[in-house]
Amino acid sequence: MVFSFPLGKRPISMKLYLFFVFFIFQTLGFSQTNGFGKEPRPNEGLQLESFGYPIFFGGEQHSSFHLKYPITNTIRAELNTFYDTYILSDRIRTDIQFKKYWDDNWYLFSGMESEFSFNKYPGVESKKQARPRIGVISGLGYEVNKNFTMEAQSNFQINNAPIGAYGEHLIPMPQVYTLKGKIKF
Repeated sequence: MVFSFPLGKRPISMKLYLFFVFFIFQTLGFSQTNGFGKEPRPNEGLQLESFGYPIFFGGEQHSSFHLKYPITNTIRAELNTFYDTYILSDRIRTDIQFKKYWDDNWYLFSGMESEFSFNKYPGVESKKQARPRIGVISGLGYEVNKNFTMEAQSNFQINNAPIGAYGEHLIPMPQVYTLKGKIKF
């Protein structure tokens, strides 16, 4: 089933429509409550984290930074950026997301993601740069402690950009479900 809205010419799939409806109802539902018994996590202020790997074989390099800002004691806004260099291309992936904490450890998150790929050697594949990939991310996370976090995330591409996995055009990008862990040391 496909819905068409008068603001755009492209149809919106039922899954994307239901996701936005669920997100709006979830946001409205949480905004009507005054907390869950106690207010988790104190307001910590603006935080910046960054990380980079050394240059690997073939000139690959990977780095990231995360900017976090608590809006309230239970809602946090985050800006995450990842920069990766591969043999044939450079890739920049940026997402803006909001996290809603249920308690000290559990949280829901949702946001938008964009990914840009830049050819290092334009004559090898094509002289035309690929359009950026735009996606919607959402998921559930659990902070085991301040140094270890686990997340289950979904990533749905909402445009038809030709950017593939790992920044390469020849590897198609699937609709992605990921389980990930992050250890700080």
